[in-house]
Amino acid sequence: MAVRGVWLALALPFLAIGLQKLTAYEAHAVAPLAASSPFLAWVYDLLGVRGASFAFAAVEIPTGLGLAAGVVRPTSWPARLAAPLAAATAFVTLSFVATAPGAWIVRDGLPLLTVEVGQLFAKDLVLLAAALLLTAQAWSPRRR
Repeated sequence: MAVRGVWLALALPFLAIGLQKLTAYEAHAVAPLAASSPFLAWVYDLLGVRGASFAFAAVEIPTGLGLAAGVVRPTSWPARLAAPLAAATAFVTLSFVATAPGAWIVRDGLPLLTVEVGQLFAKDLVLLAAALLLTAQAWSPRRR
């Protein structure tokens, strides 16, 4: 039963943030961070800021819906597709720690994650682990 809570815990932010990607505010707030990513820079070159944000929403909203389906039936096709998509999204977002401007600062000779940017993306390590757990559950032969 606890794993069903993980499905829901991942579904809600994917849905909420995916819906926010449809707003101009979110599109412009995320652009400087995402455009610095080697995984996503081409999307901005191809579609521009608002188009890229709509493309990300087109991935995140269905992913959130699929994760929500996993609450009820973890081996359903929507859940099976959403869990690895959530893992891929978390991996790409986690990579911003290495590429986003202002993610790191050196203080007293130590590299530190900045509060404004770096720590924002550190949580994606947990999201990645949770999404991988759900992917394993969704594709487990024992659960079919």
